[in-house]
Amino acid sequence: MNVHSQKRSRLMMNLDGRTPNGQEMLEWGSAYSLGEKGRKDIKGYPLEYYLFKREEVRRRTLHEFSQRTDGWLYEDRMWDHHSSNNYFIWFHVFEDEINHRGQMRMIRKMLSKE
Repeated sequence: MNVHSQKRSRLMMNLDGRTPNGQEMLEWGSAYSLGEKGRKDIKGYPLEYYLFKREEVRRRTLHEFSQRTDGWLYEDRMWDHHSSNNYFIWFHVFEDEINHRGQMRMIRKMLSKE
């Protein structure tokens, strides 16, 4: 959920020009921050719930990217109070997802050996 919440948040900030509203924070807030709240709130749902959330964010990401030119990647943008561009920002979003996928793969392997 954290991977998808970060991507969803980035979509809102980069493409919608806003931060999550109250309803979105209720739905995704635990996944944004993780910590104790995430450990308490993000569990017990069927696998289909998590897959649906992933697909929902992925669909929007692909749609939004298909509407943009390559030049959009190089547009100047502030990120964490630093000068940046969309290419740099989204590279880090995808890099984070790849890291998490590696962690999940490693955990699956460890669990299959038990």
